[in-house]
Amino acid sequence: MTVGTALKRAAALLAEAGAADARLEAELLLADLLSRRRLDLYCHPDDALAPPMVARFSEAVRRRLGGEPLHYVRGWVEFDDLTIDVAPGVLIPRPETELLARHAAAHLLTVKAPRFIDVGTGSGCVAIALARAVEAAVGLAIDSSAQALAVARRNVVNHGLGARVRLMRGDLCEAVGMKASVDLIAANLPYVPTAAIAGLEPHVRDWEPRAALDGGLDGLTLIERLLQTAGPVLSSRGRLMLEIGAGQSPRVAAMARAYGWTMRAVVPDLAGIDRVVELSRWTK
Repeated sequence: MTVGTALKRAAALLAEAGAADARLEAELLLADLLSRRRLDLYCHPDDALAPPMVARFSEAVRRRLGGEPLHYVRGWVEFDDLTIDVAPGVLIPRPETELLARHAAAHLLTVKAPRFIDVGTGSGCVAIALARAVEAAVGLAIDSSAQALAVARRNVVNHGLGARVRLMRGDLCEAVGMKASVDLIAANLPYVPTAAIAGLEPHVRDWEPRAALDGGLDGLTLIERLLQTAGPVLSSRGRLMLEIGAGQSPRVAAMARAYGWTMRAVVPDLAGIDRVVELSRWTK
């Protein structure tokens, strides 16, 4: 089978299954397997594929036809110009989370010898982005999922950050204890209300870990717990930065005030949705 024939057949199958970008997906999957650029597939459409490669490509297409997210099938995602491994059992990083990482990095750049905690690290994408953007920074990446931490550990090693990003299994900042004094806590915690889970796209609802999506009755259960407990972990000039969902900023602001926080900034995403909140401990 040639490259051109394989792409044509795969694209037809994906399109029949309802994939909106069937041809693109077929190209991405085959380019990954061949370690080539998509352009190379067009430059060499008559190249023959060895039977083992045909089998691997067929298996990748089969997984997509079964509804598995494209990024799980590919095994990686681009995040803030970084290659981040992903796998079933870990949340796939979204572009919105890049905003959290960039805003958090901007704060760390104002601090000498900065230290940070990434709560709910998942794939480790935020911790890795912070350590890569701020060379002096050292951090702790926390998650309650052993499966997610295994992926995060692989990513930390892949990016050569094992000496600067430590991994810990635990529940929010309670894993750290109250003796820490860090300059930043960044958190992309679950914020989808439980009742809204059923309405998510099937490739999200049926494949990504529910624990990384379900934020409880109002979507803010874990965020509220973090607001209750994170204060003692921060230095006097430290910042807590949270990614939140659409329409949640007024409620988060009210919670923050109730638990002794000052709202420093609310950062909208490209769609104009309040996506990141920056908080500090309340001072007179």
